[in-house]
Amino acid sequence: MSYDLDVFGRLSLSARQLIDVLVEDRALHAQVDPGSGGISAVAGSGEHCFTLDGPTRLDREDLPEGRPDLARLLARLRVQYSISVTYDGQAEENTALALAFADRLAQRVKGTVVDWQTEPEPAAAPPPAPEPEYFLHLEWFRSLDDDSDAFAAHYVASAEEFFPRALPRAFGPWSPFAKFAKEGAVGIDRIYREEGASQRTQISGRKPLLYGFLDAWSRDQISERQRLGLVFDASTLLKPRLAGAVEAFFIDLARRSDSFFACADVRRSRYNHPVAMAQWGEWTGLPREAPWLSWFSPDYAALVQPHLTTGELRESDRGLLHASRPSPAIPASASTGREPWISEDFLPLQDDPDHRRVATATARIMPERLRSTNVLIRSR
Repeated sequence: MSYDLDVFGRLSLSARQLIDVLVEDRALHAQVDPGSGGISAVAGSGEHCFTLDGPTRLDREDLPEGRPDLARLLARLRVQYSISVTYDGQAEENTALALAFADRLAQRVKGTVVDWQTEPEPAAAPPPAPEPEYFLHLEWFRSLDDDSDAFAAHYVASAEEFFPRALPRAFGPWSPFAKFAKEGAVGIDRIYREEGASQRTQISGRKPLLYGFLDAWSRDQISERQRLGLVFDASTLLKPRLAGAVEAFFIDLARRSDSFFACADVRRSRYNHPVAMAQWGEWTGLPREAPWLSWFSPDYAALVQPHLTTGELRESDRGLLHASRPSPAIPASASTGREPWISEDFLPLQDDPDHRRVATATARIMPERLRSTNVLIRSR
Protein backbone atom coordinates (compact mmCIF):
# COMPACT_ATOMS: atom_id res chain seq x y z
CA MET A 1 0.00 0.00 0.00
CA SER A 2 1.32 3.46 -0.84
CA TYR A 3 0.37 7.14 -0.73
CA ASP A 4 0.76 8.60 -4.23
CA LEU A 5 1.25 12.19 -5.35
CA ASP A 6 1.89 13.72 -8.75
CA VAL A 7 3.43 17.11 -9.48
CA PHE A 8 2.59 18.49 -12.93
CA GLY A 9 4.68 21.39 -14.14
CA ARG A 10 6.09 23.42 -17.00
CA LEU A 11 9.79 22.88 -16.27
CA SER A 12 11.86 19.71 -16.59
CA LEU A 13 14.49 19.50 -13.83
CA SER A 14 17.69 17.48 -13.88
CA ALA A 15 18.44 14.89 -11.20
CA ARG A 16 20.82 17.35 -9.53
CA GLN A 17 18.16 20.06 -9.45
CA LEU A 18 15.61 17.60 -8.01
CA ILE A 19 18.03 16.63 -5.26
CA ASP A 20 18.60 20.33 -4.46
CA VAL A 21 14.85 20.76 -3.94
CA LEU A 22 14.71 17.58 -1.84
CA VAL A 23 17.50 18.52 0.58
CA GLU A 24 16.08 21.97 1.22
CA ASP A 25 14.40 20.05 4.04
CA ARG A 26 17.39 19.28 6.25
CA ALA A 27 15.58 16.25 7.66
CA LEU A 28 16.10 14.50 4.30
CA HIS A 29 18.95 13.36 2.11
CA ALA A 30 18.88 11.76 -1.32
CA GLN A 31 19.82 8.21 -2.32
CA VAL A 32 20.21 7.51 -6.04
CA ASP A 33 19.79 4.00 -7.41
CA PRO A 34 22.92 3.48 -9.55
CA GLY A 35 21.05 1.20 -11.93
CA SER A 36 17.78 3.01 -12.64
CA GLY A 37 18.78 6.53 -11.59
CA GLY A 38 15.66 6.71 -9.39
CA ILE A 39 15.80 9.02 -6.39
CA SER A 40 14.77 7.99 -2.87
CA ALA A 41 14.32 10.37 0.06
CA VAL A 42 15.90 9.07 3.26
CA ALA A 43 15.58 10.57 6.74
CA GLY A 44 18.60 11.26 8.91
CA SER A 45 17.76 8.12 10.88
CA GLY A 46 18.16 6.04 7.72
CA GLU A 47 14.39 5.51 7.40
CA HIS A 48 13.24 5.37 3.77
CA CYS A 49 10.59 8.11 3.27
CA PHE A 50 9.48 8.16 -0.36
CA THR A 51 10.60 7.62 -3.95
CA LEU A 52 10.61 10.14 -6.79
CA ASP A 53 10.28 9.38 -10.51
CA GLY A 54 10.42 11.81 -13.38
CA PRO A 55 10.30 14.09 -15.13
CA THR A 56 8.27 12.34 -17.81
CA ARG A 57 6.68 14.18 -20.72
CA LEU A 58 2.89 14.44 -20.63
CA ASP A 59 0.86 13.12 -23.56
CA ARG A 60 -2.83 13.76 -24.09
CA GLU A 61 -3.66 10.12 -23.38
CA ASP A 62 -2.10 10.55 -19.92
CA LEU A 63 -4.81 13.03 -18.92
CA PRO A 64 -7.48 11.54 -16.61
CA GLU A 65 -10.76 10.47 -18.21
CA GLY A 66 -14.00 11.69 -16.68
CA ARG A 67 -12.29 14.65 -15.00
CA PRO A 68 -12.66 17.61 -17.40
CA ASP A 69 -11.77 20.06 -14.62
CA LEU A 70 -8.43 18.35 -14.01
CA ALA A 71 -7.82 17.69 -17.71
CA ARG A 72 -8.17 21.40 -18.50
CA LEU A 73 -5.68 22.25 -15.76
CA LEU A 74 -3.11 19.70 -16.83
CA ALA A 75 -3.43 20.49 -20.54
CA ARG A 76 -1.35 23.63 -19.95
CA LEU A 77 1.53 21.71 -18.34
CA ARG A 78 4.35 19.72 -19.94
CA VAL A 79 5.90 17.25 -17.48
CA GLN A 80 4.97 14.94 -14.62
CA TYR A 81 6.84 13.95 -11.42
CA SER A 82 5.54 11.00 -9.38
CA ILE A 83 6.04 10.63 -5.62
CA SER A 84 5.23 7.41 -3.78
CA VAL A 85 5.25 6.95 0.01
CA THR A 86 5.34 3.28 1.02
CA TYR A 87 3.38 2.56 4.19
CA ASP A 88 6.38 0.96 5.87
CA GLY A 89 7.64 2.31 9.20
CA GLN A 90 6.76 5.89 10.10
CA ALA A 91 3.95 6.36 7.57
CA GLU A 92 2.49 9.63 8.93
CA GLU A 93 5.85 11.37 9.21
CA ASN A 94 6.93 10.17 5.77
CA THR A 95 3.68 11.33 4.18
CA ALA A 96 4.08 14.78 5.73
CA LEU A 97 7.63 15.04 4.38
CA ALA A 98 6.46 13.96 0.92
CA LEU A 99 3.60 16.50 0.86
CA ALA A 100 5.98 19.30 1.87
CA PHE A 101 8.44 18.26 -0.83
CA ALA A 102 5.65 18.13 -3.45
CA ASP A 103 4.66 21.72 -2.60
CA ARG A 104 8.28 22.92 -2.96
CA LEU A 105 8.67 21.06 -6.25
CA ALA A 106 5.42 22.47 -7.66
CA GLN A 107 6.64 26.01 -6.96
CA ARG A 108 9.98 25.27 -8.62
CA VAL A 109 8.46 23.80 -11.82
CA LYS A 110 5.62 26.37 -12.02
CA GLY A 111 2.98 23.72 -11.63
CA THR A 112 0.56 22.05 -9.26
CA VAL A 113 0.24 19.06 -6.92
CA VAL A 114 -2.42 16.39 -7.43
CA ASP A 115 -3.07 14.27 -4.35
CA TRP A 116 -4.84 11.17 -5.63
CA GLN A 117 -5.97 10.27 -2.11
CA THR A 118 -8.11 13.41 -1.86
CA GLU A 119 -8.89 14.14 -5.52
CA PRO A 120 -12.10 12.37 -6.67
CA GLU A 121 -11.62 9.78 -9.37
CA PRO A 122 -14.13 8.32 -11.83
CA ALA A 123 -15.89 5.21 -10.60
CA ALA A 124 -14.12 2.06 -11.65
CA ALA A 125 -13.83 -1.52 -10.58
CA PRO A 126 -11.27 -1.85 -7.77
CA PRO A 127 -7.98 -3.28 -9.01
CA PRO A 128 -6.89 -6.64 -7.64
CA ALA A 129 -4.75 -6.44 -4.52
CA PRO A 130 -1.07 -6.53 -5.47
CA GLU A 131 1.01 -9.49 -4.48
CA PRO A 132 3.21 -8.65 -1.48
CA GLU A 133 6.86 -8.00 -2.30
CA TYR A 134 9.67 -9.73 -0.41
CA PHE A 135 13.35 -8.86 -0.37
CA LEU A 136 16.30 -11.02 0.62
CA HIS A 137 18.90 -9.13 2.66
CA LEU A 138 22.41 -10.57 2.95
CA GLU A 139 24.87 -8.82 5.28
CA TRP A 140 28.43 -9.58 6.37
CA PHE A 141 30.27 -7.73 9.15
CA ARG A 142 34.01 -7.85 9.81
CA SER A 143 36.53 -5.88 11.86
CA LEU A 144 38.87 -3.51 10.06
CA ASP A 145 42.31 -5.13 9.69
CA ASP A 146 45.14 -5.64 7.19
CA ASP A 147 42.85 -7.72 4.93
CA SER A 148 40.04 -5.14 4.73
CA ASP A 149 40.95 -3.89 1.26
CA ALA A 150 40.42 -7.43 -0.10
CA PHE A 151 36.71 -7.53 0.84
CA ALA A 152 35.57 -6.89 -2.75
CA ALA A 153 37.83 -9.66 -4.04
CA HIS A 154 36.44 -12.12 -1.48
CA TYR A 155 32.87 -11.16 -2.43
CA VAL A 156 33.39 -11.72 -6.15
CA ALA A 157 35.32 -15.00 -5.63
CA SER A 158 32.51 -16.47 -3.51
CA ALA A 159 29.81 -15.26 -5.93
CA GLU A 160 31.60 -16.65 -8.99
CA GLU A 161 31.98 -20.06 -7.36
CA PHE A 162 28.62 -20.50 -5.63
CA PHE A 163 26.04 -17.92 -6.77
CA PRO A 164 26.86 -15.95 -9.96
CA ARG A 165 23.54 -14.09 -9.72
CA ALA A 166 25.11 -12.10 -6.87
CA LEU A 167 27.79 -10.62 -9.16
CA PRO A 168 27.50 -6.87 -9.77
CA ARG A 169 26.48 -5.30 -13.06
CA ALA A 170 28.31 -2.07 -12.21
CA PHE A 171 30.17 -0.73 -9.19
CA GLY A 172 32.17 2.18 -7.85
CA PRO A 173 32.28 4.90 -5.19
CA TRP A 174 30.73 7.47 -7.53
CA SER A 175 29.05 7.77 -10.91
CA PRO A 176 29.77 6.83 -13.66
CA PHE A 177 30.20 3.31 -12.32
CA ALA A 178 32.60 0.77 -13.78
CA LYS A 179 31.01 -2.13 -15.69
CA PHE A 180 31.76 -5.58 -14.31
CA ALA A 181 31.49 -7.12 -17.80
CA LYS A 182 34.47 -4.97 -18.81
CA GLU A 183 36.51 -4.82 -15.60
CA GLY A 184 35.84 -8.29 -14.16
CA ALA A 185 37.06 -9.58 -10.81
CA VAL A 186 40.49 -7.96 -11.23
CA GLY A 187 38.89 -4.60 -11.93
CA ILE A 188 36.56 -4.51 -8.94
CA ASP A 189 39.43 -5.59 -6.67
CA ARG A 190 41.69 -2.84 -8.03
CA ILE A 191 39.06 -0.10 -7.88
CA TYR A 192 38.04 -1.04 -4.33
CA ARG A 193 41.67 -1.05 -3.15
CA GLU A 194 42.48 2.25 -4.89
CA GLU A 195 39.25 4.22 -4.45
CA GLY A 196 37.31 2.50 -1.64
CA ALA A 197 39.49 3.50 1.31
CA SER A 198 37.31 6.41 2.39
CA GLN A 199 34.21 6.10 0.20
CA ARG A 200 31.43 3.50 0.25
CA THR A 201 31.47 1.44 -2.95
CA GLN A 202 28.01 1.14 -4.51
CA ILE A 203 26.89 -2.05 -6.26
CA SER A 204 24.29 -2.17 -9.03
CA GLY A 205 22.96 -5.54 -10.12
CA ARG A 206 20.67 -7.37 -12.50
CA LYS A 207 17.64 -9.15 -11.10
CA PRO A 208 17.49 -10.83 -8.74
CA LEU A 209 20.28 -8.60 -7.33
CA LEU A 210 18.80 -5.13 -6.87
CA TYR A 211 21.64 -3.20 -5.23
CA GLY A 212 24.34 -3.38 -2.59
CA PHE A 213 27.33 -1.62 -1.05
CA LEU A 214 30.76 -2.21 0.45
CA ASP A 215 31.86 -0.01 3.33
CA ALA A 216 35.17 1.86 3.14
CA TRP A 217 38.21 -0.09 4.34
CA SER A 218 40.61 2.50 5.77
CA ARG A 219 41.18 2.35 9.53
CA ASP A 220 41.34 6.16 9.44
CA GLN A 221 37.52 6.11 9.26
CA ILE A 222 35.52 6.66 12.44
CA SER A 223 33.86 3.26 12.01
CA GLU A 224 35.70 0.25 13.42
CA ARG A 225 33.82 -2.36 11.39
CA GLN A 226 33.24 -3.12 7.73
CA ARG A 227 29.98 -4.20 6.14
CA LEU A 228 28.90 -5.70 2.83
CA GLY A 229 25.17 -5.57 2.15
CA LEU A 230 23.26 -7.05 -0.80
CA VAL A 231 19.50 -6.82 -1.46
CA PHE A 232 17.74 -9.25 -3.81
CA ASP A 233 14.25 -9.69 -5.21
CA ALA A 234 13.29 -12.70 -3.09
CA SER A 235 10.55 -13.96 -5.41
CA THR A 236 13.10 -15.56 -7.74
CA LEU A 237 15.11 -17.18 -4.95
CA LEU A 238 12.57 -19.36 -3.18
CA LYS A 239 13.16 -22.52 -5.21
CA PRO A 240 15.17 -25.09 -3.20
CA ARG A 241 18.04 -25.18 -5.72
CA LEU A 242 18.53 -21.42 -5.66
CA ALA A 243 18.06 -21.21 -1.89
CA GLY A 244 20.85 -23.77 -1.54
CA ALA A 245 23.13 -21.68 -3.77
CA VAL A 246 22.41 -18.57 -1.69
CA GLU A 247 23.25 -20.47 1.50
CA ALA A 248 26.53 -21.82 0.07
CA PHE A 249 27.54 -18.32 -1.12
CA PHE A 250 26.58 -16.81 2.25
CA ILE A 251 28.66 -19.28 4.27
CA ASP A 252 31.68 -19.24 1.95
CA LEU A 253 31.94 -15.44 1.98
CA ALA A 254 31.59 -15.35 5.77
CA ARG A 255 34.53 -17.76 6.01
CA ARG A 256 36.68 -16.09 3.33
CA SER A 257 36.22 -12.61 4.77
CA ASP A 258 36.63 -13.66 8.42
CA SER A 259 33.26 -12.09 9.27
CA PHE A 260 32.45 -11.96 12.98
CA PHE A 261 28.72 -11.96 12.12
CA ALA A 262 26.64 -12.38 8.98
CA CYS A 263 22.92 -12.80 8.40
CA ALA A 264 20.46 -13.63 5.63
CA ASP A 265 16.78 -12.78 5.94
CA VAL A 266 13.67 -12.26 3.81
CA ARG A 267 11.78 -9.07 4.68
CA ARG A 268 8.85 -7.01 3.41
CA SER A 269 11.01 -3.88 3.07
CA ARG A 270 13.97 -3.39 0.78
CA TYR A 271 15.28 -0.62 3.05
CA ASN A 272 14.76 -1.99 6.57
CA HIS A 273 17.92 -4.05 7.11
CA PRO A 274 18.07 -6.76 9.82
CA VAL A 275 20.84 -5.24 11.99
CA ALA A 276 20.12 -2.03 13.92
CA MET A 277 21.93 1.01 12.57
CA ALA A 278 24.86 2.40 14.57
CA GLN A 279 25.05 6.01 15.65
CA TRP A 280 28.78 6.29 15.07
CA GLY A 281 29.92 3.10 13.38
CA GLU A 282 30.34 0.71 16.29
CA TRP A 283 28.97 -2.85 16.35
CA THR A 284 25.52 -2.60 17.94
CA GLY A 285 24.59 -6.24 18.49
CA LEU A 286 22.49 -8.99 16.95
CA PRO A 287 19.20 -8.51 15.01
CA ARG A 288 16.08 -8.30 17.16
CA GLU A 289 14.17 -10.73 14.90
CA ALA A 290 15.62 -14.15 14.09
CA PRO A 291 17.18 -14.09 10.60
CA TRP A 292 16.78 -17.08 8.32
CA LEU A 293 20.56 -17.66 8.59
CA SER A 294 23.10 -16.32 11.09
CA TRP A 295 26.87 -16.85 11.04
CA PHE A 296 29.03 -16.35 14.13
CA SER A 297 32.82 -16.27 14.42
CA PRO A 298 34.21 -18.77 16.98
CA ASP A 299 34.43 -16.24 19.84
CA TYR A 300 30.88 -15.00 19.16
CA ALA A 301 29.66 -18.60 18.82
CA ALA A 302 31.03 -19.49 22.28
CA LEU A 303 28.82 -16.75 23.77
CA VAL A 304 25.60 -17.36 21.84
CA GLN A 305 25.49 -21.14 21.41
CA PRO A 306 24.09 -21.94 24.90
CA HIS A 307 21.24 -19.50 24.21
CA LEU A 308 20.24 -20.82 20.76
CA THR A 309 17.65 -23.38 21.79
CA THR A 310 15.51 -23.38 18.62
CA GLY A 311 16.40 -23.88 14.97
CA GLU A 312 19.32 -25.80 13.50
CA LEU A 313 23.00 -25.39 14.47
CA ARG A 314 25.95 -26.39 12.28
CA GLU A 315 29.38 -26.16 13.87
CA SER A 316 32.76 -25.86 12.15
CA ASP A 317 36.26 -24.80 13.14
CA ARG A 318 35.70 -21.49 11.32
CA GLY A 319 32.38 -20.55 12.88
CA LEU A 320 28.80 -21.49 13.73
CA LEU A 321 25.77 -21.38 11.42
CA HIS A 322 22.28 -20.99 12.92
CA ALA A 323 19.21 -21.56 10.71
CA SER A 324 16.01 -20.36 12.38
CA ARG A 325 13.84 -22.08 9.75
CA PRO A 326 14.49 -24.54 6.93
CA SER A 327 13.53 -22.20 4.08
CA PRO A 328 13.94 -18.48 3.30
CA ALA A 329 10.36 -18.39 1.98
CA ILE A 330 8.74 -17.30 5.27
CA PRO A 331 9.76 -13.80 6.36
CA ALA A 332 10.59 -13.27 9.99
CA SER A 333 7.93 -10.57 10.13
CA ALA A 334 5.28 -13.20 9.30
CA SER A 335 6.40 -15.73 11.90
CA THR A 336 3.85 -16.64 14.52
CA GLY A 337 4.27 -15.91 18.18
CA ARG A 338 7.12 -13.39 17.83
CA GLU A 339 9.12 -15.38 20.38
CA PRO A 340 12.59 -13.94 21.15
CA TRP A 341 15.28 -15.97 19.42
CA ILE A 342 18.05 -15.06 21.84
CA SER A 343 18.55 -13.31 25.19
CA GLU A 344 17.99 -9.55 25.29
CA ASP A 345 21.59 -9.22 26.51
CA PHE A 346 22.78 -9.84 22.94
CA LEU A 347 20.48 -7.20 21.41
CA PRO A 348 21.04 -3.43 21.14
CA LEU A 349 18.74 -0.98 22.85
CA GLN A 350 16.48 0.90 20.42
CA ASP A 351 14.45 3.26 22.60
CA ASP A 352 14.33 6.43 20.48
CA PRO A 353 10.73 6.58 19.15
CA ASP A 354 11.77 9.01 16.40
CA HIS A 355 14.59 6.79 15.13
CA ARG A 356 13.44 3.23 15.66
CA ARG A 357 16.10 1.62 13.49
CA VAL A 358 19.04 3.29 15.27
CA ALA A 359 20.67 1.69 18.32
CA THR A 360 20.78 4.00 21.34
CA ALA A 361 23.00 1.59 23.28
CA THR A 362 25.02 -1.44 22.26
CA ALA A 363 24.29 -4.98 23.41
CA ARG A 364 25.47 -5.91 26.89
CA ILE A 365 27.09 -9.14 25.65
CA MET A 366 29.40 -9.42 22.64
CA PRO A 367 33.04 -10.40 22.10
CA GLU A 368 35.15 -7.81 23.87
CA ARG A 369 37.21 -7.19 20.73
CA LEU A 370 34.07 -5.78 19.08
CA ARG A 371 33.35 -3.29 21.84
CA SER A 372 34.81 0.09 20.93
CA THR A 373 37.12 1.88 23.36
CA ASN A 374 36.85 5.12 21.38
CA VAL A 375 34.57 7.56 23.23
CA LEU A 376 33.77 9.25 19.90
CA ILE A 377 32.33 6.01 18.53
CA ARG A 378 30.73 4.27 21.49
CA SER A 379 27.04 5.04 22.07
CA ARG A 380 26.89 3.79 25.70
